[in-house]
Amino acid sequence: MALADRLLDLARALDAPVRWLGGLLALLVLLLVLAGFAVVLLRYGWDWSQPWLRETVLALNAAIFLLGAAYALQRDEHVRVDVLSRHWSPRTRAWVELLGMLGVVLPFAIFIGVYSLDYVLHSWRIGESSSEPGGLPALWLQKSLILGMAITLGLQALARAARFGARIAAADDAEHSA
Repeated sequence: MALADRLLDLARALDAPVRWLGGLLALLVLLLVLAGFAVVLLRYGWDWSQPWLRETVLALNAAIFLLGAAYALQRDEHVRVDVLSRHWSPRTRAWVELLGMLGVVLPFAIFIGVYSLDYVLHSWRIGESSSEPGGLPALWLQKSLILGMAITLGLQALARAARFGARIAAADDAEHSA
């Protein structure tokens, strides 16, 4: 099996949990819309407000954005400046993407994971909950989303690095066989 094929197999394996997560996030978006609608309807229709419902909207929003970062990267829908890269060859673009994943995105994910670990673990240790009466009881779970983002973004950076590495390896194989 060629290096390019092994790298593509690795990329597919690393992509799978993030793809599954993307489907889950689509459901969370629906829940976010419904919860947001309920907050507005109850507050302005019946002058009734529940802290747990408002905090649910915030928690869903946090989950969608933090865990959606890896999914956006997987779908190539992340923010990127293509002013220069549109003039590059596919091989050069693959090298830049590979180096970007390994030199920027992966270190960023590791940095976030390392520096948020104590913060999240402390929240777990004390069983942190909302400071607002009637708020959500598991603030520690929401804070864990930060680690979830670091892990999923790191996995997706490795998957993309493997995919672009496969493109480079395939181009090298084609060059050597020509």
